[in-house]
Amino acid sequence: MSKPDYKNPAGESEASPAERSVGFDGKFDAVAFFGLLANHGHGGEIGIAYHAHGDDWVEVALPWRPELVGVPESGLLASGVIVSLIDLAAGVAIWIKRGEFKPMATLDLRIDYLRPAPKGETVLARCRCIKIARSVAFVEGAAHVGDPDNPIARAALTFMTT
Repeated sequence: MSKPDYKNPAGESEASPAERSVGFDGKFDAVAFFGLLANHGHGGEIGIAYHAHGDDWVEVALPWRPELVGVPESGLLASGVIVSLIDLAAGVAIWIKRGEFKPMATLDLRIDYLRPAPKGETVLARCRCIKIARSVAFVEGAAHVGDPDNPIARAALTFMTT
């Protein structure tokens, strides 16, 4: 099977950002991934940035910006950017736990919105990979604005893995 040809913003062929997110020890490097993401893809376009990580979890940040607002009169972030934030964090949590980048696809993503993200606040999402089976990975997560005990949303996700 041939590898898909990744084109950078200049239209030149190169390894994808995820493929270049390998540390000196050959393991997936979350910090390097988010450094590359800043200039590539949907996550980079909306401003998702690295915040912290552990052996099976990652926390990412999405600073509030007017162009991410769903209803201008309210100043509240559109729900779609919260979905993107959590989905990206969940995928990265799997790569961290596996120690390597491998293609995967979101099979199921359930988000329970508990309250709106306050206007002007950076939203943080923390996702933890709780299990990787033969072909499915399971992740739990939450989004908050600085207090993990007062989330704006909770999530459960499953991914098909290779």
